[in-house]
Amino acid sequence: MARAVAASHRGVPSPNPPVGAAVVSGGELVGVGHHRRAGEDHAEVMALRDAGERARGATVFVTLEPCNHHGRTAPCTEALLRAGVARVVFAVSDPNPHVRGHGRDTLRAAGVVVDHGFDPEAQRAAEHRIAPWMRFITSSRAHVTLKAAMSLDGSIATRGGESRWITSPEARRDGHLLRASCDAVLVGSGTVLADDPMLTARDVPFERIPVRVVVSRDARLPMGAKLVSTAREVPTWVLCASDADEAPRRELAGAGVRVLAVARGEGGGVDLGLGLRALAAEGVVSVLCEGGGTLHGRLRDAGLVDRVVCYVAPMLMGGPGLRAIGGAGAERLSEVTRLSDWSVRPVGPDLRIEAEVR
Repeated sequence: MARAVAASHRGVPSPNPPVGAAVVSGGELVGVGHHRRAGEDHAEVMALRDAGERARGATVFVTLEPCNHHGRTAPCTEALLRAGVARVVFAVSDPNPHVRGHGRDTLRAAGVVVDHGFDPEAQRAAEHRIAPWMRFITSSRAHVTLKAAMSLDGSIATRGGESRWITSPEARRDGHLLRASCDAVLVGSGTVLADDPMLTARDVPFERIPVRVVVSRDARLPMGAKLVSTAREVPTWVLCASDADEAPRRELAGAGVRVLAVARGEGGGVDLGLGLRALAAEGVVSVLCEGGGTLHGRLRDAGLVDRVVCYVAPMLMGGPGLRAIGGAGAERLSEVTRLSDWSVRPVGPDLRIEAEVR
């Protein structure tokens, strides 16, 4: 079970789900596979190929219910039946109501024993890994992880605007790994103006380059900004309002920036829900939002945050500072965003706190 979950982290198959599979025969691991990229063989097929003839009569552990429909590849149920496996254990049911249970039922009808659910620890890990794709499928929008590096009292910069560096090199490297695991990195135009970031995953292994996305209602960014000047080398998109002036949109497009326009939302800014749907329509499954606090707050206020990752440094800034999450905020306790499934671990001298939004 754990090997199947670990294998699921090796691929970058968006907009397909990240799936891992393991084949066990006679108590011995004989095959492991993962879905590497969209259009390539699925995890079950890769694991069966790795196992060879030893797959016959074996048990296959897979993180997602095997598919039973033709897409860019043949159904995984067919491959499992051809291989002659005796048992299949999957962690997560397919969230699509039109296909949920079809893979399970097809295998059972052919005499294969099918069980649903891993042991508790592996089950949680499998659900965590597949969660962005589940959001993508069930809500037709990109999954959002809100990421912040902050002091213990919740500030992301001093009152004078200093933010480099609040957290340690170890925490920053972990943040780059987090970037590399997502399809897109999202920031507001204020962050571009204040920090002029590159938003690339640096000094860490990665199999694809995340798209850099800036929310700018009027499509106005400095043409000398690093995101703009490197747009032909690293994919860079701008989410703007559909009624934004054409001139700045053309100027950005001329520099290699892709401009996506959506309607304005409440308050006149870009409708973030529509923006996340627009990203999903382009195949973006997972988004890492790195702020600033205004964009974080708008996402929280709109109920669009799915996961939170905070790097907390052992320091106190005091004063007003710049808060990690702005926005209108909750007026009543019934309006707060409650979190669950906490995990806390040290990263250098800092703490990395991760939680799911209920």
